[in-house]
Amino acid sequence: MASCSISAALFSSLPVANSHTICQKPKPSLASLPSPKALKLKTLKSSQAAKVSAAPEALDAQETLDGPDSGAVEMAPKQKIRIKLRSYWVSLIEDSCKQIMDAARTTNAKTMGPVPLPTKKRIYCVLKSPHVHKDARFHFEIRTHQRLIDILYPTAQTIDSLMQLDLPAGVDVEVKL
Repeated sequence: MASCSISAALFSSLPVANSHTICQKPKPSLASLPSPKALKLKTLKSSQAAKVSAAPEALDAQETLDGPDSGAVEMAPKQKIRIKLRSYWVSLIEDSCKQIMDAARTTNAKTMGPVPLPTKKRIYCVLKSPHVHKDARFHFEIRTHQRLIDILYPTAQTIDSLMQLDLPAGVDVEVKL
C-alpha cells in the first residue's frame, strides 16, 4: 500500500479521485476493443524474400503468406518424383545415380539423395554332393544394393531429360510420382 501513497504523492498534479484507483489495473470494456477489421494482420509483400530451410514434409504444410484478397498466386501443390535403384553391382548403381542427379540439376530441379538403403543379402546353401558328404556344403550369396533419389518440384524439362537417359541393363529403376 506504500507504493500507492508514493505514486499519489508524485502525481498530485493529476486529477485523481483517490490513491487506490492508481494501483488497480484498468478493466477493458467492449467499447475499447478494436474492430475485427483493425485486427487484420499485415502480410508479407511479394517484394520481400524469405529463405526457407525445412524438410520437404514441412514445405507441404506451408500455406501462402498472402491472403486470398491480396491477389497473390497460391503455391502449387508439392510434386515429387521418387526414384529407387537396385543393382547387384555397386559401380553400375553409382554411375546411374550420377547420371540421374546431373540430368535433374541441369533443369534446376531440387534433388535429395542418393540415399543408400540397406543392402539385402540372400544366402543360398547348396549340398556339395547329393549322395555322400552331407556335411559338405557351398554357400552362395547375392547382395542387392539400393539407392533412393527424390526430385522435388520437377518441371517438364526435368521429366524429358530423365526419360532420355540411357541407364545400364544391370540397374532396376522404379519411379513413383
